[in-house]
Amino acid sequence: MRVPTRGNPRPAISRRPPPRELRDLLTTVGLTNGVANIIMQLSLPPVGHGVSESRVASGSPRRYPLKRARTTGQYLALAVMGSEQDRDVMRQAVAEVHNHVHSTEHSPVRYSGNSRELQVWVAMCLFRFFLDQYTLVHGELDEATLDELIRAGEPLATGVNVRSSEWPQTWAEYRRRWDAMLPNLSIDPVVHHEFMTLSDLSFVGEAWGPAGYLLARIGAPPYRFMTRATLPPEFREMMGWDWTEADQRRLQRVLKVLRVIDTVINPYAMQVAYRLQVLDFRTRRRLGMPVLGKTRILETMVRDGGGARLFARRSRDKSGDSETGLRREVG
Repeated sequence: MRVPTRGNPRPAISRRPPPRELRDLLTTVGLTNGVANIIMQLSLPPVGHGVSESRVASGSPRRYPLKRARTTGQYLALAVMGSEQDRDVMRQAVAEVHNHVHSTEHSPVRYSGNSRELQVWVAMCLFRFFLDQYTLVHGELDEATLDELIRAGEPLATGVNVRSSEWPQTWAEYRRRWDAMLPNLSIDPVVHHEFMTLSDLSFVGEAWGPAGYLLARIGAPPYRFMTRATLPPEFREMMGWDWTEADQRRLQRVLKVLRVIDTVINPYAMQVAYRLQVLDFRTRRRLGMPVLGKTRILETMVRDGGGARLFARRSRDKSGDSETGLRREVG
């Protein structure tokens, strides 16, 4: 039997004060719903193909999973806790990297990494990253609280050069725009494969070899389940994933444990982790280091093996140009 949602609408079950800022939405579920949120973002074809066709090896989880986790985490942390100066530096760094993300004559759709229209969608999905993890654990929020949180979520969009006026200012506006985007979503088989390598952690094996594949084999079953569990039903359907009554019961058991953990350590532990991300970002900036690291652009798409052995061979190739497909290094 198919369950139409992750569960029926849940009334508030938490006794903690209503959340007022994005940091108040942090829970341990946020450690498990990252890939679900990526699937939501990349289900918009220009975004999905832009990532799938990427030649930016330095930003790929297939090459640098820890670095990618760090830079993504820092972007979110700065949106939540950073200063305007922090966000300006990150905004410029992201725009520079996105300059290298654009469609070619062979791309199935047209796209640009700095398209504000696409970035608004990505930012709207990032807002769901925070909101979904909270509501799964603590229940639904009233519209007045959601209105306040929507306004607090504006840095998620302005951090990628979206104007403030382009970000929804109320929950009702957010919902209208979200629902209007749903008919435009689809998952191409090539992009679907990208999602599968993320949800089963096999991308870690591609980056780290045997040790990564062993880690993926151990961690894939629970992580894949939580990816399915935290993915909204319309996206789950696009992925071809079902959701049974047994899955729902299992999820409820997991959430009971997570509620206990959150009662003990959250929201403070997750906020400390975000503060450490902000500290690391500021330290890199003060030391004059590229906050996103050096940008390495390949001739070959990363998904097609571009740069697979690049970093092991750099010591033998000082010119910055090798048969593995490295074109140039920026920063």
